[in-house]
Amino acid sequence: MADFDIESVSGLRVIELREQLSNRGLPTTGLKEELVKRLRDAMESEQSIREVSDENSPEISERIKAVGEKEQAREERKSESEINLNQLLAVMMDMNSNLKEMKAGQRE
Repeated sequence: MADFDIESVSGLRVIELREQLSNRGLPTTGLKEELVKRLRDAMESEQSIREVSDENSPEISERIKAVGEKEQAREERKSESEINLNQLLAVMMDMNSNLKEMKAGQRE
């Protein structure tokens, strides 16, 4: 079927209306006037979403990029913290081992 606009929806046949609604995952039951209203509402929503996306596209892209950079920095800090914790754990285990040796030496 050729492209059509919101104004021409009422000129579609019921079978065409149902096809368009089905393609959008919307209910296909009801009288023609209900199908026309449902399809018009869906098309108006789609148009609004496109307009908002077009207007904010650079802003949204920048926000996504900023979030990605923050997440990457968080992961790097997390990795550094894990390394520091592992080093601290190794030192503590070493100290614990030395302490046990000292206590064992005092008992002898």
